[in-house]
Amino acid sequence: MPSAEPSTRSPSAGAGPCPPAWRLEHDLTGHLAELARFRRRRQLERSPLYGRLQDEIERVLHGFEWRLQPPVPPPTGPPTLRAAAWNLERGKQLDAILATFAEQPSLRDADLLFLTELDIGMARSGNLNIAERIADELGMAYVFANFHLVLAPGDHGEQRQHEANTLALHGSAIMSRYPIRRFDAVSLPECVDKFHVLEKRLGSKRSLIAEVLTPHGSITAIVVHLDPFAGSRHRGFQMARTMAAARRFGGDRVLLGGDLNTNTYHLGSARGLAANFARKMVVLGFDRTVEQYLTPQKIFERPVFNSLAAHGMHVDGFNDLTKGTFHYDLRDPDVVRKTSDYIPPVLYRWLDRRLEPWQGRVPMRIDWFAGRGLSPRSPWVIELPQHHGVRASDHHPIGVTVDL
Repeated sequence: MPSAEPSTRSPSAGAGPCPPAWRLEHDLTGHLAELARFRRRRQLERSPLYGRLQDEIERVLHGFEWRLQPPVPPPTGPPTLRAAAWNLERGKQLDAILATFAEQPSLRDADLLFLTELDIGMARSGNLNIAERIADELGMAYVFANFHLVLAPGDHGEQRQHEANTLALHGSAIMSRYPIRRFDAVSLPECVDKFHVLEKRLGSKRSLIAEVLTPHGSITAIVVHLDPFAGSRHRGFQMARTMAAARRFGGDRVLLGGDLNTNTYHLGSARGLAANFARKMVVLGFDRTVEQYLTPQKIFERPVFNSLAAHGMHVDGFNDLTKGTFHYDLRDPDVVRKTSDYIPPVLYRWLDRRLEPWQGRVPMRIDWFAGRGLSPRSPWVIELPQHHGVRASDHHPIGVTVDL
């Protein structure tokens, strides 16, 4: 691939001819430590350093990486499309991820992948290009939309790295066995400024939209990763913004997949979290609160699903609603580390006692498919795939077959 991006605009934005493949690279690596030393965003943005680097930072934060043609000839067959979505937890366990693709026919044979949480040049994932490695292994075309320039080793449990980040990029990707004609992305406003959290970073999440050319006509694919550190209204706003962008992008047949983070809480605010929990206890009680984690669309995450429905998008039939896509496990050290900022120890002990009937492990549905103009069938969930005892990701891959 060429080593410098010709434009920060996507092919769908009228920026002229698009190379068939492009890597997202930059000249910021030597400045990452300097940028990280600023304690407040205002200090950073007023600094001479930021003034010199701003154009390059903005190019990277709105950048893409792509290979529009699959290296393996696309399949031909009946008018169906097999899709899978998976939050890869940065790609930290790449060997286990690739083994899971090889060992699980539902994943291995997918025509379209909606992948969230992919690193490029992060020490926590070996400073590898996770998107490119997976696409190469599977012989697929791909588009990666960058979200962040990461100025820290990572989140809880990722701080002790033996090397520095190189490109320090993180985002989502669409991968396809068919050619990708065009793509675009829309930024999703953050509820919490990620410059002031443990995993300090610049940028924001983006929803990636692509037109995929199948032998039976085109389909608009959208990969979404909504904000876990926000309330349901904010996630609903992010989804509405995504769907408005999809309407402008065009396409009668639309398939959306990804991590919608429908956790039913406001994890970015201790006060918001306490209010969420208190309301659930009053309205539902403890046992029904646990049960509703599998049906967030019915009560507490309705803004997200209302935004989908307002644009003719359906979730029924696209998802196996009998299973969770994530397990909140009180006995998992990684979960404890990730949630220690907003769940005090006394609450952990109380939850541990109350969750004995569930062995301390609560299923939640936070990963979803939704579609329009498509006939879904055979949705599935693979619960916590492992390879040689190594968990590939903290999320379960999900999938669905659609008739075109």
